[in-house]
This record gives sequence, structure tokens and C-alpha cells, in this order.
Amino acid sequence: MVLVIDDQDANVRLVGQLLSRANYEVVPAMSGREGLELAVASAPDLVLLDMRMPGMTGFEVLEQLRDNPATRDIPVVFLTADNERDSLTRAFAAGAVDYITKPFVSEELLARVRTHLELKQSRDRLARVADERQQVADIVSHDLRNYFANVLFAADMLRDPDLPVETRLRLAESIRTSADSGVLFLQAFLDQQGQQAQGTAVQPLRAGELFEHIIELLQRQAQVKQIMLRIAPASEDIRVCGHRAGTIHVLQNMVSNALKYSPAGSEVSLQATHRGPHGRLSVLDRGPGISPRDRERLFQRYVRLSPQPTQGESSTGLGLALAKQRARTMGGDLWYDDRDGGGSMFTLELPLA
Repeated sequence: MVLVIDDQDANVRLVGQLLSRANYEVVPAMSGREGLELAVASAPDLVLLDMRMPGMTGFEVLEQLRDNPATRDIPVVFLTADNERDSLTRAFAAGAVDYITKPFVSEELLARVRTHLELKQSRDRLARVADERQQVADIVSHDLRNYFANVLFAADMLRDPDLPVETRLRLAESIRTSADSGVLFLQAFLDQQGQQAQGTAVQPLRAGELFEHIIELLQRQAQVKQIMLRIAPASEDIRVCGHRAGTIHVLQNMVSNALKYSPAGSEVSLQATHRGPHGRLSVLDRGPGISPRDRERLFQRYVRLSPQPTQGESSTGLGLALAKQRARTMGGDLWYDDRDGGGSMFTLELPLA
């Protein structure tokens, strides 16, 4: 969308007609004040701004655009009959990205508009990529701090010379579990980054084999709480398409959370089903479940949910926010349902192979 601000009706009509014929959406404004109001109400992709206007000059409009965080980054091109060097220097110093001198050549106007719109689109894409990477980095650093915090806490406890042998063994096991989980988490993140950089293709994956691998990874964590990890019958027959490392570590997160919130001596089930063109890999537990209030925030970053781990475990796996993001990059999704009879059921859905 291009916002054209000029107090001369003929100029606004001429520029609007040229841009409309080139398939640009045009919003006209006949004064600086009107242009500011329109820009704030719905930010345009580019502003064509007359330099000399009564009431509020183009320089005053540009100054207010730059002072408002909502409009600060909108590129502004001056349309002006003034080609004096001092005015142009002032325009660039004020934040204009370009200028076009009236009377203008239509081809020049269209070329400059196209160029600055393409530049803005490129900047917006780079900003989105940077934001996504920062979000991932925040999640990674947050989860790694959890592992280190658990290790440090257990190590400090072990300094007490009067601790019973059973407590020492439990703390040592906690250190080992946290260290193992941290290494697996870091490897998962590195695998994910490598796959994204190389554009790794999805591949057929057998659900039963994935489940067996997850049980092998987390068997020690389950044994500490005397929890049985069980693969439901018929899961062997389901095959899905995904990145192997990414799928394993999403499942690892799901099972780690189930173990963390399940009571000692209970059972966590892994089952594979299909619906339409998708396979569903589910993890079911008998923990406290997720309240309706927590469900709304379940996949958000840095959200503390009401249920507490049954033995004070730290956060494990990729983190639900990163796990859901990873599922979607593979053309799937991750969600939660209440389990019949009580407990939680998290489901990773991927296309069938």
C-alpha cells in the first residue's frame, strides 16, 4: 500500500492513476495532518510525501512519522518541485530514503516506488528471520539454564557430610539425568540447525522404531520413578514422514514431560494411530492433566503451568514452544487433549508415509 500525501488534488490524482495502473494499492491524503492519521491507523508500505504544503509541511510530517514507533520504519520518498541542495540535504537528514523532482517522469516514479517497496520487503523478511532466531535462542538458553540449575543444586546438597547414603545416590542420579538430558537437548538443537541449513528432506519413519528409541533414551529417568514405559499394540504398522532427528526430539520432549508430571509407579503409554492422510504419535500419562487456563498458554514461552513435577524435576526436552515449532516445520502439528479417566495426552501429527 502506498500513501500519497499532497495538497494539490491534480498531483494526487496523477500519481494515484500511475500507481493503480501498476497494480499498487493507493491511499490519498490531501494534507499532512490527514496523512499522519491514515499512516497511524493503517501503516502503509511506502509514503510519497510533498515537501511544501500549507499548514503542516512535509518535513513536519516526516518528523512525526519518525517519532512514532508504529510508523518509524516506513520508507518516505519526497515529491517536490524544490531541487535546492540545502532542502535535499535536510530531507535525507530527516530520514527520507529518496526524492523525486516535479514534474516527474512516470517511468522514474514507478521504478523508484518498485525499488523501495522491494527493499522494505527484504528488510521485513530479515527482521522476521532475526526475530525467529532470537526466539529459538531464548528457548534454548532458558532450557539449558534449567539443566545447569538442577546440577548445581544437587552438587551443593552433596557438600553436606551428614547426608544419608540413599540421599547421596539420589542426588548423584539427578545430576547424571540432568547432564544426559542437557547433552541430548543440545544435540537436538544442533541437529535441527544443521537440517535447516542443509535443507534436509523428510523421510519415512516407523512409529514403533521411534518409540523404541525414545524408551532407550529415557529408560533411566523412568526407572528412577518406577514408571513403566509401554508401546501400545498396532503402533508398529504406522509410518509417518518427517526429519528423524527432529521427530525423535519432539517425542523426547513429550515423554520427558509425561515422566516429569506422572506419579511414581504409574504407566506412560506411547501409541500410534492414523486419521485421514496423517499419522498421530501420542504420549498418554496419568498425571494431573492441564487446566483450561493453562491450556491457553501451553505452547507459549516462559509460562509456568499450575501442575508441579512430582519429584522436583527440571524442564527437559526441547520445550513445548520449540517442539510445536519443530512439528510445524515438518508439515505437522503438536497439541494436547485430556486423557479419558484422567491424565494428559500429547499428540504429534505428521503426514503418513
